[in-house]
Amino acid sequence: MSPTALKINFERKIKMKTFYTLAVGGEDYQMRLTASAIMAIEKKLDKPLFSALEHIQDNMIETIAAIIWGAMQPLNANFPYGKALELFDAYIDDGHSVEELMQEINALFEASGFLKKGQEQ
Repeated sequence: MSPTALKINFERKIKMKTFYTLAVGGEDYQMRLTASAIMAIEKKLDKPLFSALEHIQDNMIETIAAIIWGAMQPLNANFPYGKALELFDAYIDDGHSVEELMQEINALFEASGFLKKGQEQ
């Protein structure tokens, strides 16, 4: 394999790890937290994201829905906030718990490079 082919293959592997796939209702949704996505989430919540996560019990549904909505934007442009609320409900309707959804959110942060694997928010 040529050095150019190795470089392309390496770049492809890096890119493949920069998103998280959330499976809901038989559909797969690719999500990614970028700097602009985090800023959009913070604007929607009117507070810093990590502050919102520290006090998530105060506003759990809105915080989770805003994270889903914001993380959809980089790979699913113009994903509506209402659809994020629908995904939240569908995830629960699929037999999952809010705690499991929070584990998915944690994995999203890991895949996006904001947390090390196994680190809690």
